[in-house]
Amino acid sequence: MGGWNDTWSDILNGGNPRWKVTDEKCHEKALSHFQSFVSTTDTSSSSADISVLCPLAGDDPFVYLLWIMGYSVTTIDLVPDAVEAMKVQFGGSPNDWSKVKPDDEKDESVYWSHVSGRATLVVGDALQHRSTWVNRFDAVYDKDSFGALGVQMRKGFCTRMGEYVKSGGMVYLECKLKDNHEEVKGQGPPHSLKKEDLMEATSYGDAFDHVEELGAVYDLPGPMGSTMKQTGHIMKRK
Repeated sequence: MGGWNDTWSDILNGGNPRWKVTDEKCHEKALSHFQSFVSTTDTSSSSADISVLCPLAGDDPFVYLLWIMGYSVTTIDLVPDAVEAMKVQFGGSPNDWSKVKPDDEKDESVYWSHVSGRATLVVGDALQHRSTWVNRFDAVYDKDSFGALGVQMRKGFCTRMGEYVKSGGMVYLECKLKDNHEEVKGQGPPHSLKKEDLMEATSYGDAFDHVEELGAVYDLPGPMGSTMKQTGHIMKRK
């Protein structure tokens, strides 16, 4: 975990932001795409009835936006500093967060629960099996999470997503597509990805159907935008 700790330490201390996106207009565009596929059609329900898992979320501001819009959010990240930065985005008092015991005594992750009852932030390994999360989530928000993983880790990650998402649940996934994809698709992170990479049997293809390819969901800021696109994909749990 040391590598990711060092990475986040650099980011949080004003270093290279890597592929973070903080522009509100980008988030508004992403939210529009997300809500097109992850919304309630039952007028007796509300967004709070929709539970969204955000794996490897870091301190992505989109998670707070989902919460503001009324969704229930659960994040998980290995790096404590990233989770602490996420907590700050919710504002209020530090006392708004309570450390809670995991349901599984063998789970050594750290769970933080927000006073609203609609946000849980976890410091832990996203690839670890959590029996209490099976069939728990209506949707996944995956912003560059899959694309940050080495090829050898993808099966474990997607197995967990398949376990945790309810039948018929949706995955909203963003990933990078580099202009010279064929030359660099094995290089990363971030990895350059197309539909066929996501839907391999050892990745999302085992438990999910591909619903729609969204193309470029927003323009990437800075130098990244000149060499790659931020593309979106929608997948549905079988």
